[in-house]
Amino acid sequence: APWAHEAHRQRITQVQPASDMTAPSTMGMVHFRTNLKRERLLEDRYMEIDRENQHLLKKMSEAMKKPNPYILKPDTDKPASLNRNARKADLTRITQENQRMLKAIQLTKPVYDTKKWEEGFQKSAVLLKNVCAYPVITRMPRTASSPSVLMTIEPETGAGATGGSASYAAAEQEDNKHVLKEGMRIGEKYFLLEFTTDGRALTISAYDGDSQTTLELVVKEKKHRQLYRELNGDYSLMAARIRVDGDRLMVD
Repeated sequence: APWAHEAHRQRITQVQPASDMTAPSTMGMVHFRTNLKRERLLEDRYMEIDRENQHLLKKMSEAMKKPNPYILKPDTDKPASLNRNARKADLTRITQENQRMLKAIQLTKPVYDTKKWEEGFQKSAVLLKNVCAYPVITRMPRTASSPSVLMTIEPETGAGATGGSASYAAAEQEDNKHVLKEGMRIGEKYFLLEFTTDGRALTISAYDGDSQTTLELVVKEKKHRQLYRELNGDYSLMAARIRVDGDRLMVD
């Protein structure tokens, strides 16, 4: 019934606990409020630290009272030097000699002339530049293409020169030497290449048998020497660099 349930709930709210949760009366005793054992251990530890500090302080005091063994004190018990004046005279003489040598070194003129060194260096630089620009070209074995040979070409002497332009051209034609003559394919055509040189400039002729035409290219001396050094004097390698651009020969 509803009234029985309500009565049960009311009795539950009025129920008192059977266990006593209050602090016991013994907690008021002194040995519960103070840990005497821990205090005793701390007191013993503090006494030990104080005893060690006293021992260390005693050692430091004794060490400070002892004389420092690393400080050298003059020995007053030894007799005075018997040759003091002689050693002082030797020191004075050595000092004067050093001063004389220093003065002589400062007044001595240099033997080497830096100006002459600079002039010699500039002269060597000019010679080195000339050697690099005009190297000595030696002959190569016949297994490779024949290199050019540097030859001396006499310049024109002006109005006093003997002979006309025809004789000069004939002499120049005689000085030209063939260094390479071979056929090779350039692009889609087959050409007969002919290299001639007077030791300075290089003339390249390429003859096309199909069209019966000849293409020519004159390589100036500076470019000729540059290619010669790069290819180690092998004109066959130089021929491999030739290409045809329209109706002109080109060397890469």
